[in-house]
Amino acid sequence: MAAKVSLGVVGLGTIAQTQHLPNILDLGDRYRIAAVADISPGLVAAIAADLSGDVGASQNWRDVCANADVDAVLLLTPGGHEVMTEAALAAGKHVFAEKPLCLTVAAATRLNTLARDRGLVLQVGYMKSHESSLDELRRRLIGMGDLRLVRHTVYHPEREPQLAHTSVLSFDDVHVGPLGRAAEHAEARTIEAIGESPRQWGRLYREVLQGSLIHTVSLIRLVFGELPAISGGRLWPAARFGPEVGFGPENTDPPSLQVIGMLGDGTAVEMNWLWLPNYPVYREVLEIVCGSGSMELDLPPPYVRERAAELTVRGGEGVLHHGGGTDSAFVHEVVAFHGAIAEGLVLDDARGAAADTAWLQDALQALAAAEGVVLGGEVAQRRRTTDR
Repeated sequence: MAAKVSLGVVGLGTIAQTQHLPNILDLGDRYRIAAVADISPGLVAAIAADLSGDVGASQNWRDVCANADVDAVLLLTPGGHEVMTEAALAAGKHVFAEKPLCLTVAAATRLNTLARDRGLVLQVGYMKSHESSLDELRRRLIGMGDLRLVRHTVYHPEREPQLAHTSVLSFDDVHVGPLGRAAEHAEARTIEAIGESPRQWGRLYREVLQGSLIHTVSLIRLVFGELPAISGGRLWPAARFGPEVGFGPENTDPPSLQVIGMLGDGTAVEMNWLWLPNYPVYREVLEIVCGSGSMELDLPPPYVRERAAELTVRGGEGVLHHGGGTDSAFVHEVVAFHGAIAEGLVLDDARGAAADTAWLQDALQALAAAEGVVLGGEVAQRRRTTDR
């Protein structure tokens, strides 16, 4: 076993408490936590008190990047991670950044170059790409004949029922200054990505496409080695799509959406993201239909620990089940992060994030076009380049 990696953890909210922190602590032969940071002083103190050893605690993420005892930084805050990632890489730290890495193609490309130039690992939190059932899916796919259809569907309920089984700590002491600066940066990068568009399109891009659909996009890219050429998209019901669209009771509900396209071999692809606030559980299914069989990959909810995707195969051998159980992809991804650091690997995650971001921007344009809206920013730049 390679030496332990000393971690700094930035962002101690839901995904940190339900997944990453307990998983890291279970991997004590690979990691030790040297520093933590969050904009809630009470949360920082509570989390740090539960960790063993001399753990640095701060409300400023830059303190973690500057900590000489930190080898690698886990960025677990909501939203894009461009500024934090750039600062951590510049400080010589390896970086694991939860999705989305950033909101623009230019930023993802720049971060990829920075990580490579400095010989540092930059991994994006695409945990679904670490599901152990994917190896079996790829193996089975080879012998199933021509692809006919790829369909991915997310059944997305309200957040609260997803967390009913957890005990997530939170305090009413959040420093609002950093939140305001982060929001301003996100707005500026959104304009760079999609232009000066009505407010709801920016929120749809950040909160739904980059905040959730990005997992669908990265998974399809990994499984098929490409992303589909987009042929259309639609939102429904349109009446819900107001300027305050977003998650949570203070906002109008987000719309459901569908993006359709085609792989290079002509296979039809459907990506469905369904807002179902009263649906009993979060559900996510990748369905692949071939000439002589089909497969369904049933992915676990994000806030359930020790749960793996289950693959159902329908073919000449009948109905077969693979995977499931407790072999969590969240664990696999941080094991892979440790391995990449120990072996000095150069990852393509940021380059993949650039491709995903470009695709999401084009998907948003397809959705906007159906409503008579034309986007600007990087979307328009690519459109002009393609039209030449």
